[in-house]
Amino acid sequence: MKTDLIIWGGTGNFKVLCELLQDDYRVMGYFDNNPDIPKEYKGIPCLGNRQAFLEWIEEIPMNERPFYIVSIGPGHGKVRMEIHEELKEQGLKPIKAIHRSSFVAENASIGEGSQLYAMSTVCVDAQIGKACIINTRASVDHECVLEDGSSVGPGATLAGMVQVGKYADIYTGAVILPRLRIGEGAVVGAGAVVLKDVPPYTVVAGNPARTIKNRNA
Repeated sequence: MKTDLIIWGGTGNFKVLCELLQDDYRVMGYFDNNPDIPKEYKGIPCLGNRQAFLEWIEEIPMNERPFYIVSIGPGHGKVRMEIHEELKEQGLKPIKAIHRSSFVAENASIGEGSQLYAMSTVCVDAQIGKACIINTRASVDHECVLEDGSSVGPGATLAGMVQVGKYADIYTGAVILPRLRIGEGAVVGAGAVVLKDVPPYTVVAGNPARTIKNRNA
């Protein structure tokens, strides 16, 4: 018997999660504040925006409130974390979403609300925080630490003992050398090769990676 679940967010990450979760969960519906979101996806209804959610949740007894996950993608890690915490405070139960083709080392830790997509790798002693995204074919090597709300894009590689701060985004195909620190809210552009620490809220790109601009906190 499948477990009931709601998803917050109805764009591309939502579609990925529907495929990922289909064997174990019945997606009751999805919420999104964007009025242009489709009203349904493969028979799964859009249940409305935040106000609709607050009205919907009032009708469900606390002991019957379903599981949930937030599907807001890279670039919005802080918002993803805020919604994750709000839904938890409302009595919903967070899950982890790990694709059946992912590899997760036995002693790696994966935080609640985090998502590991197809063929991603999380190696020995790695620590993944809450509401993180490890995208398709991304590799997180031994003893890496990803703080809450961070993301690693498709095909990106984190060598051993890399630390990634809260809400930081590492985009497609980037390479981070060992023992480096990617600061809170930083952005590593697609294909970048990072040879030194990246300060908080800094955008870097290129090979070798260079500072492009600062990002608003």
